[in-house]
Amino acid sequence: MGVGATGCELSKNLALMGVGKLILIDNDVIELSNLSRQMLFTDSDLGKSKAVVAAEKLKKMNPWIEVESYFDDVRNLDEAVFEKVSAIASCLDNWPVRRWVNSLSVELDKPLVDVAMEGFYANLQVVIPGKTACLECHGEELIPKEVQLAECTLRRRKPEDLVNDLMESGVELSVEIARKLFEQNIKTVYDLKYAQEDVLRKLDDEARKAVRGIREKLKPKMPALQSVAALIAGVASTEIVKILHEGGLGEPVSGLLVYDGLSGRFTITELERNPECFVCGDLVREKAVSFPVKPNETIIDLKRRIAERFSIPDPEILYRRWRLADAEKVSEVGFRSGDLIYVNTSRRFMPLPLRIVVEDSEA
Repeated sequence: MGVGATGCELSKNLALMGVGKLILIDNDVIELSNLSRQMLFTDSDLGKSKAVVAAEKLKKMNPWIEVESYFDDVRNLDEAVFEKVSAIASCLDNWPVRRWVNSLSVELDKPLVDVAMEGFYANLQVVIPGKTACLECHGEELIPKEVQLAECTLRRRKPEDLVNDLMESGVELSVEIARKLFEQNIKTVYDLKYAQEDVLRKLDDEARKAVRGIREKLKPKMPALQSVAALIAGVASTEIVKILHEGGLGEPVSGLLVYDGLSGRFTITELERNPECFVCGDLVREKAVSFPVKPNETIIDLKRRIAERFSIPDPEILYRRWRLADAEKVSEVGFRSGDLIYVNTSRRFMPLPLRIVVEDSEA
């Protein structure tokens, strides 16, 4: 998933090594700036789907393999696409979708190799569901604080909130343009800094120019080095081959592998699986996580607490057959201790089950 710098290198390696079938997924198109680090693409490919073009190039490299491509957000695809795969590779550049893919891997019991890079640095983590730590097991320590703050902010915000947040950083934005950004779910400074190109293309010229100008001020450009992409993708390719050979070539890397290109150093941080992880933990998979509620709180209050506890910005609560409305009170819904509610979010493949504990409103 993701056919950018690392995705191009990884898929090329697997194709040349003769992996029988590859599935490429990317909802972006090829731009001029991509050509310096995405080695499957050339000038003649500009404006075309990355996944589709990459599939064509890989088939030319090795006509004996099968390559399937999807020009779409991975979260829109049917579960059947993933049911028969032997391993999942995540070469994504944003945490919201990486979290979703991690959840997919755990739910379908598929090994995941997650790869990321920025500038001279890159990292890799292999997730074997039920055995190793998943991406969420140590999210509080490993997911950047800026991402965590954005992820746990329930998106009932106003355009004026974004304007004020930017003003604190010395950046001006008109409320009119902020409203246009909100229409594309760009509601926090983090959203603005890391919004994908397919989202920016939906903005008009004025708003798009404003976003790019703000990014220059908030997020100085880091060089995206082909050498770093090739290196970490080479390691990832080897890890996938180990997984495919089911132990015959040794065990996959355990923990978080980090490459520092400036010092030329690899380090591995050991990561223990967290049995209380709300994605892969034994508790959530067997019994559901207990969550307290008070009769006098509203559903929107409950959503805010869920957003903060699990770092999800868009929780929707399902109870029995109903999707609960924000203004309803817990006492009106009729929750009883032991009842299950399910939380839908774009950060999880499947809803998060929570077991309700009704507390005394005076407590």
